[in-house]
Amino acid sequence: MKKRSYTQLLLFLTLLLASIVATTMIVLRAWYSGRLLYTFLLWNLFLAWLPFLFAWTAYRKPFIAAVYGPLWLLFFPNAPYLVTDLIHLRHFDAVPIWYDAIMLFTFALTGLMLGFLSLYMMQSLVARRLGRIWSWLFVVAAVGMSSYGVYVGRFLRWNSWDIFRQPVTLLADIANSLFNPAYFLKTYTVSFSLSAVMLFAYIVMVAMPHLGASMQVASDE
Repeated sequence: MKKRSYTQLLLFLTLLLASIVATTMIVLRAWYSGRLLYTFLLWNLFLAWLPFLFAWTAYRKPFIAAVYGPLWLLFFPNAPYLVTDLIHLRHFDAVPIWYDAIMLFTFALTGLMLGFLSLYMMQSLVARRLGRIWSWLFVVAAVGMSSYGVYVGRFLRWNSWDIFRQPVTLLADIANSLFNPAYFLKTYTVSFSLSAVMLFAYIVMVAMPHLGASMQVASDE
């Protein structure tokens, strides 16, 4: 139990450090250029932390998972959404474009790790209650919905909390993007492509500890 708590704390501190590094890069850029470009990334990074914190709370206190689980699913797309911020890479001012590329990648990678670790914690909860097979079905469903959620945020320009502010208009936009043939190509190409990439990357992340253990056993033999 102590080892598990230590590992969770280490992961939390690592993600916190990554977020601090990303934030520092924004601050240094603003100081060097005198312009507040890319500061929207700080808000997006904050939103990416929310599903991680919801999953962390649900994982540590399973008896309230019914409350934090839906909140996690609602805000989960905010984590991989940071990957789509790579489209903002431009040569704006005196700051070298390679610096902006590294900065954007740092935010994107931090967002992905926050999302994947939150998904892993939620999968563990499902596996504990329903079994391993159902937990992987849960992963596929969550990744699929999250990928579509990224599409809704990036292209339809809706936020997670708009489900409470403008539910009717939001649902109408969602229905239009899903069932209007004029939007099929963009909607489903973006959603399925992002789902595939996220799912493959998540499987690699989950498999890495097992691969390391098997390689250690092989070397001992």
